[in-house]
Amino acid sequence: MKIIKKSKSLNTKMNQRWLDSAGVKHFWMIWRFKFLLNLLDTQKIFCNKKMKIMDLGCGNGILSNQLEKKFNIKIDRVDSNSETLKLNKNTKGKLICYNIKNKNVKLKNKYDIIFLFDVIEHVPNDMLFLKNTLFHLKNDGFLIINVPSIQKLFSKYDHAVGHLRRYSKKDFLLLTNKINLKILFMKYWGFSLLPILMIRKIILSFYKKTDYNKIVDSGWKTNTILNNFLKIIMYIELKINKNSLIGSSLMIVLKK
Repeated sequence: MKIIKKSKSLNTKMNQRWLDSAGVKHFWMIWRFKFLLNLLDTQKIFCNKKMKIMDLGCGNGILSNQLEKKFNIKIDRVDSNSETLKLNKNTKGKLICYNIKNKNVKLKNKYDIIFLFDVIEHVPNDMLFLKNTLFHLKNDGFLIINVPSIQKLFSKYDHAVGHLRRYSKKDFLLLTNKINLKILFMKYWGFSLLPILMIRKIILSFYKKTDYNKIVDSGWKTNTILNNFLKIIMYIELKINKNSLIGSSLMIVLKK
């Protein structure tokens, strides 16, 4: 385990194109966070200064920044890629370069909450990854996960950003049964995005699979008008469609 200092270096082996464009003003980042806030409220999970909280696979740290600003707390941002950690800005907590499979005894049962947002779809052995994650979670602690959903929506965009799969509720029921975790909450969100993702899949089918930058640009980036329009769609869905039977993403709360 290594705690690193902040740096202006922007070199990373991860998909730099996606990280650069995944800004806090992107409608999807706002949507994901608002859905999370509703989840925390309904499940009565309170983030406060006394808690030890980890953002595992934090990437460029948008989720940590959102949480720290909203709740005035400190988040330990953990990633196995030191160059990715250097993308984090305005941090309050620690930046920790660490591979959870190492199971550092100093971190055993340390955290009250671990956020695992849009990470396990990148991992070959997701069950083992979850088991290793639980090593760091306190008994009765919360593991909060977000993943892309519906395997039929898997496209060249998913491949370009390193996704190995998309998930369904059934997938998570199978996973949690194998590792003895209790599901407290599991809901889809982003129902309104489904036709957009299907159109994206069709359009990107004409791209070369190796043309990663163009695929990410076409599949993720939005201009101001489109971004604002999709934020309006977000507000409408969050207001009237609170129990969607299906969606573009899936959020889960597990208790150890």
